[in-house]
Amino acid sequence: MSAWTAPDGAVVAIRPIHAADLELEREFVAGLSPMTGYHRLMSTRTPSPEELRRFTDIDPAREVALIATTEIDGRERQIGVARYVKDESRPGEAEFAIVLADAWQRRGLGRRLLASLIDDAKRQGLQRLVGTTLSENEGMLRLARRLGFSVALNPESTSVTDLLLDLA
Repeated sequence: MSAWTAPDGAVVAIRPIHAADLELEREFVAGLSPMTGYHRLMSTRTPSPEELRRFTDIDPAREVALIATTEIDGRERQIGVARYVKDESRPGEAEFAIVLADAWQRRGLGRRLLASLIDDAKRQGLQRLVGTTLSENEGMLRLARRLGFSVALNPESTSVTDLLLDLA
């Protein structure tokens, strides 16, 4: 676990997710704006209870998920999550994703959380992180560029942008 202090003084813990965090994850996902949820899932659907369980009860041999939490009204609240899943068909590669609570976007948390995920991927010996985002998701594109990802329109759909970070 690591701690980060936001520019406004809020203290944020960044730590691995656990199966016991199911309720934190459920509240977090339920609190996302429709646009943030759409950007994360690239659809308007809502994750099912089974998907939420899968998001928290991860297989540590093939995936890592880091959550950002802070105390709000005397309770721990999840305000972000970044994860990667190793691609078994492409050794050394993992697909990543990140989402932040709306109130925490553009405050530096995304950079801190994704940098922590990148550090973990390097420690695990991964060679590449890959991801996709909607081409209209300017916040994600900005964050990816700041952290060194290459950004390219997906050849099959201009509404999707591919992100790649070489870790070697």
